[in-house]
Amino acid sequence: MAFSILFSLTVILGNAFLSIRKNLHPFEILFIWMVVIIIHHNFITITAGNLKLFDVYDNSFNYWTMVFMRTVLIPLLIVFYFDRMVVRRPYQKWVWLPLGILMLTGLEYLAESLGVYRLSGWKMWWSLIEWLAIFLLIHFPWLWYRRLLDKEVK
Repeated sequence: MAFSILFSLTVILGNAFLSIRKNLHPFEILFIWMVVIIIHHNFITITAGNLKLFDVYDNSFNYWTMVFMRTVLIPLLIVFYFDRMVVRRPYQKWVWLPLGILMLTGLEYLAESLGVYRLSGWKMWWSLIEWLAIFLLIHFPWLWYRRLLDKEVK
């Protein structure tokens, strides 16, 4: 059931993202996607798993649901956020940042309530700090890549 709910959410968000006008270059979208996967899935998931901060149940289907969520759904939400924030003024980006953080934290706790994994030693405020750090760690390399892409295109 958890996979079907998260998959349906991904299809809805994916269709919404594909149907709107993009403000990011396709290379920027791929760059942000890869940085999110490197930081979130490869580093934070492995670190939190080794520290036993969450437990994936013995069911392998729940593990693949978690992998799907962390490699498709979360990067899609973050790319969608950055795509919408390109056209905003700088102060509006920082105003909308808490909404993005709360949305990703809510998705994390939705997955826990659906039984995808169990947070054993994880506190709620750690999630808020985690997502803030991820947004900052994505934002600055993205700005560097955007400048580099502008130089190459011109």
